[in-house]
Amino acid sequence: MIDRDQIAAKLGFKRSDVDMLLAMFSKNAATSLEEMQKMIEEENMQGVADAAHAIKGSAGNLKLDDIYTLAMTIEMAAKNAKDANLRTHYTQLSMLINAF
Repeated sequence: MIDRDQIAAKLGFKRSDVDMLLAMFSKNAATSLEEMQKMIEEENMQGVADAAHAIKGSAGNLKLDDIYTLAMTIEMAAKNAKDANLRTHYTQLSMLINAF
């Protein structure tokens, strides 16, 4: 579960600002997840890495550490063309993002 008050404190923002930013993140991340799923199906590792990178950057900016770490794992695996766990990691990332 995401602690919005803790994120607000870390970022020095009002809770309402964090709520707005997380709503924007959720919308943008959903688009990136759709793209990532398509790229996984097409075995386009550069596309997977690009989508993961987009999520990673936004998650890092918002101090969403679990999402950041998992997106980084996916990005690195795709860049190294190691897709053994990509679908599992994708599912985990999707669950984390859809949790809020």
